[in-house]
Amino acid sequence: MRFNYDLLPGERLTFDEIARRYALQYPDDKELTARALLSPSTGLRTLKIRAVFAQEESNSPLEDLLFISHDNERKNYLRRFEHYLKQNLSFLYFRRSENEKRENLWKVMGSSQVFAMIDPQSATAQNLLNSRGYKLVQMHQDDDDAYWQLFSPQAEPCFPQSQRIQFIVVLSTPQHKVPVAVMPGTEVGRRVKARVLQRASQAEFSAGVKARYGACVMTGTELTERHGCPWVEACHIDTQEGDDGVLADNSVDNGLFLRSDLQRLFLNRLISINGESGEIQVHPGEEARQHIAPWYQELDGRICSLWAAVPPATRQRLRARR
Repeated sequence: MRFNYDLLPGERLTFDEIARRYALQYPDDKELTARALLSPSTGLRTLKIRAVFAQEESNSPLEDLLFISHDNERKNYLRRFEHYLKQNLSFLYFRRSENEKRENLWKVMGSSQVFAMIDPQSATAQNLLNSRGYKLVQMHQDDDDAYWQLFSPQAEPCFPQSQRIQFIVVLSTPQHKVPVAVMPGTEVGRRVKARVLQRASQAEFSAGVKARYGACVMTGTELTERHGCPWVEACHIDTQEGDDGVLADNSVDNGLFLRSDLQRLFLNRLISINGESGEIQVHPGEEARQHIAPWYQELDGRICSLWAAVPPATRQRLRARR
């Protein structure tokens, strides 16, 4: 029996109609949104995925693949998709082509699951796409970011411009056969996780440390916006990594705001801060001492200019760093 709130695979509906039927079917749930790829659009406090709304323009004509770029701390796509993969959870899936976009319609793909998650640089990704006549080509590299273009069997670009693809999500949907070129349950590797998750959290960490101190903890040197490169930067006290390759402690309490040159000395353990007294300690080896400017050695024994602003939790991390 069909109910008036059913969302049947293959139907083409407006978002308002989709939202109406969803509200009837799940009256205790929050309403759907289509502001981003996932609904809810952000996942800071939850791993929930109610629905996926994919545009062909950014996700290619391949309906069972999602090419993920611009993931960040607020969106939290990687952890949310990974959670649904491991727990075999389902979500509603909608797509639209350029024609459907002009008509303000979405195609119902049905209740779907994450089949696998793969690295765009992996042989698995290339084999999967090649088996369908498509080719994913790295167009250029910008620092740590690779930019990709997907070409159709007719050698036509699928994206308006090359994209910084972080990972690819392979979906299992009612309208598609199970992919044969990828193992079910495949997860992205440690390298991809570290790159995505570290990038996502670094901006929030830096902003928090900057807001707490506003100047170099050691010298009181203030951050000046006119420099092309930051003269004072946030850095971590404890740099140990977890099993996923991401810093284990990315809290503001694990951070210091240091002048760029002092930060490098601090990270290389040529200069430190006494967690009890706030005293700066310069302790290079005999060979390194010859190459450190006398000015740095003059800091030895001074109390950090902003020591009063350093909270107990941060002082504890400095003591543990010895």
